[in-house]
Amino acid sequence: MTEDRRVRKTKQAIKHALIQLLEVKDLEKITIQDITTLADINRGTFYLHYEDKYILLSDMEDEYARDLTDDMQLLKDMIKELNVEDFAKVFAEKVLKNIMIHIKNNIEFYQIIIKLERKSHIEEKISELMFENMSNNANDDNAIAGIPLDYFHSYVFGATISFIKHWVSDTNRMEPDEVVDYLIKIIFNGPLRLMVNGQLK
Repeated sequence: MTEDRRVRKTKQAIKHALIQLLEVKDLEKITIQDITTLADINRGTFYLHYEDKYILLSDMEDEYARDLTDDMQLLKDMIKELNVEDFAKVFAEKVLKNIMIHIKNNIEFYQIIIKLERKSHIEEKISELMFENMSNNANDDNAIAGIPLDYFHSYVFGATISFIKHWVSDTNRMEPDEVVDYLIKIIFNGPLRLMVNGQLK
């Protein structure tokens, strides 16, 4: 038990060191020596846990992705069991809000991830889960409301990820409750309808 706790503490120090370094350096320019010096460990200890800095970052992304996707797994049963109004409420309170709180609690990591010049494992995992949930509600023609599933998924996923990235990078970041209310409003009303209704007021 003591050894496991020591290993977890060491890994946490390594991960924290990488996050700190990514705030001031590109990933390509970060060396293992940079990481071990900041984490106050030797190179042997680093290689005991990770093959290189890319495996380290991948492991970190997978860890955060698991936390996010655990909440998204709730969608499967909810869609089948609830009507639209109840689903919207539970989706906002049990899924979206938890995701936003998780991101806020780990904001330093997510601010770094969105700056990397590649699609993160987190985005890929969320995309896969969204596609899977949408597939469960597609008709026999593999479409939703007559829209081919791949196009439907592309729009919804792209818009949602863009919205979240904007929130993460916003220097005047609002609280999770508020941002969830805005996202739900857009999702369930649609941007065009909201714009038209706004002009009519």
